[in-house]
Amino acid sequence: MKAAINGVLNFSILDGWFDEAFESSGGWAIGDRSPYTPDQDELHASYIYSVLENEIVPMYYQQREEGVPNAWIQRVKQSLMNLSPQFNCQRMIHEYTALLYAPAHDGYAAVRRDGFQAAREKVTWTSEVDRVWDGVRIEDATPDTGNSLLTGQTVLLRAGVYLNGLQPGDVRVEAVVGPVSPDGLLEETMVVSLPPTAEQGGAHVFEREFAPHRTGRLGYTLRIAPNHAEDPLSRPCRAPMKWAR
Repeated sequence: MKAAINGVLNFSILDGWFDEAFESSGGWAIGDRSPYTPDQDELHASYIYSVLENEIVPMYYQQREEGVPNAWIQRVKQSLMNLSPQFNCQRMIHEYTALLYAPAHDGYAAVRRDGFQAAREKVTWTSEVDRVWDGVRIEDATPDTGNSLLTGQTVLLRAGVYLNGLQPGDVRVEAVVGPVSPDGLLEETMVVSLPPTAEQGGAHVFEREFAPHRTGRLGYTLRIAPNHAEDPLSRPCRAPMKWAR
C-alpha cells in the first residue's frame, strides 16, 4: 500500500489489500480470486513471465518520449488518484473513530445512564429467560411445498412458536436458507428474520414471504434465540438457541 501511493505499480496475487484495489490500481493481478491450490504454482509462474515479457517490460522501456514512458506514467497517475484516498492514515483514523471509538463511547454513556438502570433490567430479563427457556419450542413450520418454484416466486416461511410466557419481542426467530448438498446438508446459507404476525391457540406465529433468487434444490430450517439487542450481531456467542426438529 505504501508503494502504491508513492507511484509504484503492483504485480501481485489477489490477496489482502490488493484484492480490494486491483481494478483501480493500474497494476496487474496474478491469477484470479479462486482459492489457492498447489497446482496453480506452475500456471502462476508462466503468467508472471508472460506479463513481464509482453506488458510490463515493454511498457516501461519502450515508446518513451524524451525518456518518459507515457503509458507507464498514466498508470502511475491512476494508482495515485484511486489508491491514495483509500489507503492512507486519514481514512484509517476516521474509520476507527466512526466505527469503533465513538460507538464504544456512546455505548458506555448509554449503559451508565440512570445508574446503570438498563443493565439492571437486562440482568432481570436474562434471569427470566433462563427460567423459562426449557419450555420454549418451535411447534410447527411451513410444510414442504412439494412443487418446483420459478426463480423470484415467493414462498411463505412460517414458524409457530410456544414462548412459555415470553413475549414475541423477547425472541428472534430466523429461517436459515440455502442450497441442499447431495448429502442433504444446507450450504452457503443466508439468514432470514421472521417477524411475529399473529397468535393462535397459545402459540405465536412468525412468518415472512421469501423469494429465492437462485436455481437448484433449496431448503431451510428454523431457529429461535433470546433477543435483547437491536443488532443481532451483538447477540452473545453462547446465547441459548433452539432449532426446529
